[in-house]
Order: sequence, then structure tokens, then C-alpha cells
Amino acid sequence: MAPNRIAFCLTLIYSLPLAARAAKAQEPQPIPLWPGGAPGSAGKTGDEHVRISDQGDHIVSNVHHPAILPYLPDSAAATGAAVIVIPGGGHRELWMDHEGYRVGRWLADHGVAAFVLKYRLAREPGSTYTVEGTELADVQRAIRLVRSRASIWGIASDRIGVIGFSAGGELAALAGTRGALGTAGAADPVDRESSAVAFMGLVYPAIPSGLVLSKETPPAFLLCGENDGPAISDGIATLYAAIRRAGGSAELHVLTGVGHGFGIREGNPAGVAIWPTLFLNWMGARGMIPGPSVGSLTSQMRDGISGARPVPRYSNADRASAAQRVLGLASPPVLGATVTLTPDAPYAWSGAHLSFWKPSFVLGTPAGGEGGVNFWGIHNEGHVNVGFTASVGTRYLLDCRLLTAGKVTYKIYDGGAEQLRDSSQAGLADGHLFLMVGASPAGGTVSVELWPTPVTEPLGFLGCDVSAVTGAP
Repeated sequence: MAPNRIAFCLTLIYSLPLAARAAKAQEPQPIPLWPGGAPGSAGKTGDEHVRISDQGDHIVSNVHHPAILPYLPDSAAATGAAVIVIPGGGHRELWMDHEGYRVGRWLADHGVAAFVLKYRLAREPGSTYTVEGTELADVQRAIRLVRSRASIWGIASDRIGVIGFSAGGELAALAGTRGALGTAGAADPVDRESSAVAFMGLVYPAIPSGLVLSKETPPAFLLCGENDGPAISDGIATLYAAIRRAGGSAELHVLTGVGHGFGIREGNPAGVAIWPTLFLNWMGARGMIPGPSVGSLTSQMRDGISGARPVPRYSNADRASAAQRVLGLASPPVLGATVTLTPDAPYAWSGAHLSFWKPSFVLGTPAGGEGGVNFWGIHNEGHVNVGFTASVGTRYLLDCRLLTAGKVTYKIYDGGAEQLRDSSQAGLADGHLFLMVGASPAGGTVSVELWPTPVTEPLGFLGCDVSAVTGAP
């Protein structure tokens, strides 16, 4: 059935520099763990030291005022789960970007509240702090502080966990196995809270000796690279076996072709970059966050899907990088103006006709003219239809955010007669479907249909970003 077409006009110009400045302005501010000063740090008033690596990493040391930096998801996307993020650095410094800030942002984009921890360092020169005393106390205090504000931040107090990297993984393991009840009647209300966690993520961790494991040990997500040192690459497998023998639950991933310290970096290969999704999937399997619905959808549910975890929007830079990886391009495409489509009303998938989308948009083309982009609704067959009117030579990158248990079949039609140009199946990359679509060779409209595969699967359409491609990939 040919879709009904409704077209309106609106011009939207996406300014990456403005967006970057806005994002920087929205960076979270540190919240001190102890507003009156941390125990054991009396008289230590020196400022934090920050050095920048050749790759642009922020590396922090001389921490005497431990704090958390909150990365909170949008309320509509929040899952209620929270994670204390503990960067590594050998207990001498803190690598705050790939093991801290980026992890916090990624989790928040996926509906999980994240709190990046700046903790005191036991092994930097001249330190009087200890790992199992001072540093562990900072982690436990962070857990208690987040739990004390759970209602304010929309967090379920029984779904607070930790994830640590390298030395931070050692602290995560210690915190996970040494949870303690709060002190009833303590003068400081934070101290009345428990420091126990519901789960722990240990990413290429330094593995503590003497861990006390039992069936009560919080579920563990264990991850490292096969090229890491034997103490970690072999030790993490030994830890997995020990947790299982003790009656606990664990999931183990040893990634091929990578060593220590990969965290979240732009240059990570696809097989490594997938690890945050593995962690999120594991959280879903443990019941810490809701998983995608596989039943009929109703318009009364958030984003149209009951308990669906959100699929975040990408920035232009992230979209280009992901498209290069998913589409196998030699280099990232250069993206011009971007328009974003979201549903104009909650939608359903039960064979019923759905609402139409918000107005169509007009994009500038590389040749300087205008190319119309018309968005149509999901129809009673259960598919999404996106239409283009673009000058010859113009290409567009579609980044559609979908929820479906199967694959997606896409069909590309040329012209008003809707002559089929291409039809194939594509998988999703963390909920994103990428297509590079050019104009009809003869000009005119191009119609792209997206169908769930198999067609009996639900299809949830969370939105679509369409970018004019201004440079050849």
C-alpha cells in the first residue's frame, strides 16, 4: 500500500560548534563526598593536579577532596539504575576521560544514572593514604551518598552498582565484597545508609587477594583484553571460576586483539567498542534495567514500548564515526545540516494505524539548492516510510533509532512510480540503523521503507536523524 504523504516545511540548521559549547556548559559539577572535609585529609589543602596526555586525556592526581560527578539521564529515559564509575591509574593518578567522563555520559545516554568518582590516591609519591583504608572508604562513601539522594535523583536504592577500571576495578571488587550496613542514629545522615551494591563491573581489574566470595557476592560483570598481562587476562578467568564455585553469578568476556586500558575511546575497533552494550545487556539480564519488549506495543507506554531501554541520539561526530564502522567506509562521511524526526504522539504496534510524524524538513544540498525530506508514518502494515526529494548527486545519511528483536528489511524506491531500486536486510548497531541513500539518478523523490524482519516482530521507531553528506567518505 502506498503511504499517505503529508508535507510541511521547516528549515533546521545543526551547528556543531554551538552544540559542542552547549555540551561543555552542561558538564556536571563535582559533589564533595564530605562537604566538611574528608577524614584523614585534614591539613591537605593542595589543589588537584591535571596533566593532559598526548592524546588529550585528562589525568588527575593530588586528590584531597574526593567527589562524585553526576551524569543523570533524562527523566523520560531513566531506568532507575545507578552506577558509581571508578577510573583507574595505578592508585597514582586518575585517567578521567576514557574510564570516567565518557563512561558516565554513555550510561546516562542509555538511561542509567552514573557518578564518576574522584578518589584519593594511595600510591602517588608522598601519599599517606591506603588502598583498603582511604580509597575504599571513598568508594563506600560515594555509594552511601548516592543512596541517600536516591529519591531526589530518581534512583532505585536497591539497584545501585559499581564499575571500575584497572586500579578502579580493584576498588570495585573490594566495595562489592565488603558492603556494610549504615550506622543507625549517626549524626551524618549519609552514614546511616548501606554501602552494599547490587552488582559490580570489573573491567581489566587489578584483582585483590583474599576476596571473600559466597553466594551472596553481588553479580559480577568481568571484562578484559586477551593481550593484557597474565595477572589480569588469566586472573580474571580464575576470579570467574572462584565466584561460580562460591555459588555466585558472573559473566566473563575476554576480548580478542586488545590489551589493557581500552575504556571508551574513539579509536577502539568494533569488537572492543561493543563492550558497554555487553555491560548494559548484562544489567538487563540481571533485572537492573528493563529490557526491550517483545510483545504488542501500546500508545500508553513510554516511547511506545513497555520497559524499553532508550536508544540515545548520537552527535554528528559520533554518527559519522559509527557510520564509517557500520557501513565499512574508508573514512568518516562529512555531514552537513542535520534534521531530527521524533514522533508527534506515542505510537503503537498492534496492526493499528499510527500517528503521522512531525513536519517534513528542507535541507541544504552540496550544490547550494534545497532538498526536501518528507517523513511519513508507520502504517497498518507495520513499516516506517521516509521520503526524499533531492537534487541529483545529493546523498543522505539516515540514522534511524529502532527497537525490534529481529533485523530490518529496507526497500529503496525511485520516483513517483516507486520503482524498487534496492532491497536488503540490515542489523542494528546498539539500536541504530545506518543507511547511505542517494537521490534518484533522474532526480525526483526517493522513498525508503523499513520493515521488521520477520514481519511478525514489533517495530518501535524512536526517531531518525537525517544528514546531508557534504564530503565523499
